[in-house]
Amino acid sequence: MQIPPPISDERNRLTALHSLGLLDTPAEERFDRITRLAQQYFGVKIALICLVDSDRQWFKSKQGIEMDETARDISFCGHAIQTSDVFVVEDTLLDSRFADNPLVVGVPYIRFYAGYALSSEDGHKIATLCVMDDRSRVFSNDELQVLRDLGRLAELEVQRGDYVHFSASPSYFQRLRGLIKSISAPLSSRGGAAITAMIVFVTILLVAYNDDYHRQQSALAEIEQQTLQELALVRGKLESALNAKLYLVQGLSGIVHAAQTIDEEAFQYFAEELGNNIRGIRSLQLAPEGVVRHVWPMASNKAAIGHDLMGDASRRQAAEMAIASRKLWIAGPLTLKQGGVALIGRLPIFITKDQGVGEHFWGFGTILVDLATLLEETGVDELQTHYAVAIRGSDSLGSSGSVFHGDASVFSQKPILNKVSLPAGSWELAAVPRGGWVSQRSDRGLRIAASFVVAGFVAYLIYVLLRLPARLRLAIRRTNSALERSETRFRDAIDAQPDGFVVYDADDRLALSNEKMRELYQASRHALQSGLSFEQFLAAGIEQGQYLLADDVDPDGFVASELQRHVLADAMSEVQLADGRWIAIVERKMRDGGRVGFHRDISSLKLKEAQLVEAKVVAESANQTKSDFLATISHELRTPLNGVLGLLGMLCDDKSLSDEQQQYASTANDSARQLLSILNELLDISKMEAGKLELDSESFYLTDTIASSYELLKSRAEAKDLKFSIDVDEALSVPLLGDQGRIRQVLLNLLSNALKFTDRGGVTLRAYVCATAVEELSFKIEVSDTGIGFKDSDLESLFMPFSQLDASADRRYSGTGLGLVICKRLINKMGGDITATGVEGKGAIFTVSLTLPRGEVTASAPAAIVTDSLLPCELAWPTIRVLLAEDGVTNQLVIQAMLKNTGYTVDIAHDGEEAIKAVTEFPYDLILMDIYMPNVDGVAATERIRQLPRGKSIAIIALTANAMAGDKERFIAAGMDDYLAKPVDKVTMLACMHKWVVRKREDSLSASL
Repeated sequence: MQIPPPISDERNRLTALHSLGLLDTPAEERFDRITRLAQQYFGVKIALICLVDSDRQWFKSKQGIEMDETARDISFCGHAIQTSDVFVVEDTLLDSRFADNPLVVGVPYIRFYAGYALSSEDGHKIATLCVMDDRSRVFSNDELQVLRDLGRLAELEVQRGDYVHFSASPSYFQRLRGLIKSISAPLSSRGGAAITAMIVFVTILLVAYNDDYHRQQSALAEIEQQTLQELALVRGKLESALNAKLYLVQGLSGIVHAAQTIDEEAFQYFAEELGNNIRGIRSLQLAPEGVVRHVWPMASNKAAIGHDLMGDASRRQAAEMAIASRKLWIAGPLTLKQGGVALIGRLPIFITKDQGVGEHFWGFGTILVDLATLLEETGVDELQTHYAVAIRGSDSLGSSGSVFHGDASVFSQKPILNKVSLPAGSWELAAVPRGGWVSQRSDRGLRIAASFVVAGFVAYLIYVLLRLPARLRLAIRRTNSALERSETRFRDAIDAQPDGFVVYDADDRLALSNEKMRELYQASRHALQSGLSFEQFLAAGIEQGQYLLADDVDPDGFVASELQRHVLADAMSEVQLADGRWIAIVERKMRDGGRVGFHRDISSLKLKEAQLVEAKVVAESANQTKSDFLATISHELRTPLNGVLGLLGMLCDDKSLSDEQQQYASTANDSARQLLSILNELLDISKMEAGKLELDSESFYLTDTIASSYELLKSRAEAKDLKFSIDVDEALSVPLLGDQGRIRQVLLNLLSNALKFTDRGGVTLRAYVCATAVEELSFKIEVSDTGIGFKDSDLESLFMPFSQLDASADRRYSGTGLGLVICKRLINKMGGDITATGVEGKGAIFTVSLTLPRGEVTASAPAAIVTDSLLPCELAWPTIRVLLAEDGVTNQLVIQAMLKNTGYTVDIAHDGEEAIKAVTEFPYDLILMDIYMPNVDGVAATERIRQLPRGKSIAIIALTANAMAGDKERFIAAGMDDYLAKPVDKVTMLACMHKWVVRKREDSLSASL
């Protein structure tokens, strides 16, 4: 997107625009008339008269649009005012200046623009008359001329300005707005903002100082007023108390006037009556002719008798002043000869001469007042707890007298003063608060610092705010530039995408797509234009036959399903195009309601997928062929093996054979069983590779499993004269939950290998607990031997299928190389592991590590599966009737021989049809059912027998050479009770038959009760 370039004379252009007074004024018919005419004549959706301001274009008149203004940076009119003629953009999507403009890719989706610039009277381009549409179009010369004519009409109206609304208020408003705009530029400059901020800083400091000064003066006045009140109260108390005491001296004057000759005893009596009950009176005295002759009380003031007041230099001045004033004069405070400090009040006494003419000085009446008592009772001492107090005016000299109480420096601290009036003269009482006046308070510095901080912050804020428009303009320019670079990089990145990329807005109109998208959809690339909807894109593809639709798919239905998928929050789909290509579509919803989509050509992946499916079908077919082959081989081998092992077993049990014959029979029997072991290993590995091996879960005792394995192999160790021992931790004597049969299989394999590869020494099995928990038990089983061992380099091949350490043609030890592989996979399936260590020529140790859940406490299973004592003939049971459904003559012979003299009577049915007929004719206790038989097989025969009234309670045991994975489950599901795989062992078969005979007898007994 290209931003309109700046205009060289922009300042004057804006002045001309603002002087018209048209901005932000109501709509006017004179302008609307022109835009309506333009809209109707040109057949467009939008017609406007735009006033182009400094940062916006404002619509004075509008038709077909709701908004009132847009930013100037994205405006078409910003370009139009820089041309001298009509500015036309016939297809905005094809014009690089506007292809990604927000007004093009978003509302109102402008595809066509034509605008004529309107000038002010002084020639500045200030506005446009423009028409716009959401469809591209070619503007003819006639249309160009009509737009010019309408533009000139609009220009005349613009030049007339706001004449309809002209008044003092709009004019003032416009002038004010112009004034603000004129001063905003210098204020937003760096220097202007700094000066303004400094002025604000100084102003705030002055205001703060003035506020602090007034606060200080107010606080000072308040403290002074309080001090004055408290000081005046003390002063009043002091005057009252002192005058009350001094009044006593008038009584002494009365004695003298009553009798000029003073009797000592009468003086003492009178003085005691005057001063005995008054605190602070140190003494009452009479001093005829200035010499002290009478004192009270005598005991504490005897030293004063004979004191010549006029002859004592320290007393003379006060005495003379008293005589001169003929009033009671307070001297001191002075240190008394009799001890202590007191105020001395002397009243000069004048009496009439004997002839009655004139008066002469008789002497002094004196009272001594204790200073400390006076200050205490008048509250001066209490006042000193909050104030520094001082009193001056010794000898009643007022402010000229010396300080006789307190610190003299109080009078230099601008104290509050009170004058204490005395009968003659005065004192001056001063007080200052202990903490000083307001100007001396400690928090003033903090307030000043706070004022500087606030002033600095506000000044900085003013600076930032004033600089904001300039910075904002700079930021806008930088942002627009960065946005343009970012959009360029974004478009380059989109076009560089290996996949098709498309963006739809919230109205589901195409906002953006890359070239790869247009390459993928060649047939409908014309519909990949901004402003077109997703539905239009689909419709264009259907119209051009772009999509490969199935015969039963309706095009409208396809569009509807794709639209439904398209509106989902997260949509994924695949479509096939008519040229055979496959396109994978992934769409995600954006926060603004739009959608972004990725379209990838997955034709090669589809081809590979088809090849993989084909390969899978081939592999599954091959695997099924292998399974069928193994099932056939297993069945065909087990059937003759059943006869071989059965007959050889009978021969081994025949006591009439010679030792040599017994050896031959035993050797043949061992070879047949080795062949059966190989067959079982092949079937096990086949089940594992097919993932069909299932583990049972039952409670069992590991100690019993170990013991039974030991018992089975003990004879082989004895035959080779090997030491064979087991060491089992007692902590393992707890019930565990797992597949006991498979664990026994692993133990037998490991022990058999150890015995096979050991010629001297011995084999040891050690089992111990590793960790215990409430719900499970972890243990290890170690099988160690002193056999051939192995090299470290052979360790990896130990657990590989069909791998043997000795693979030479003349090897001593036979085997398939599957035993250890099966053991390891079984233990791994149980969640454990098998490891091995060995030293060549010295032996090996195989360790099984396993963790099993704890099981329920059950009775320990016997080591032997069955004994002869479980035979019906030994239990005194009536004859047990058995039906053998078997088409093989050899197998019939073997089973009959095994059940001979056991208490079981056997009837033969050669196929399933005969078995069904036999059940209808006779009540059998048990049926041994072969599976593959002519006419009716064993599964079908079982299902039909179960439908017979008599067949519901008969125990049916599958006796078959089918030993593949899933066979047992299939037979049980058909209605059989149990399963025995050929070749069957006599002891195993008798045990199974005994179990089901007992169970059916118990069920029958319970039903009869």
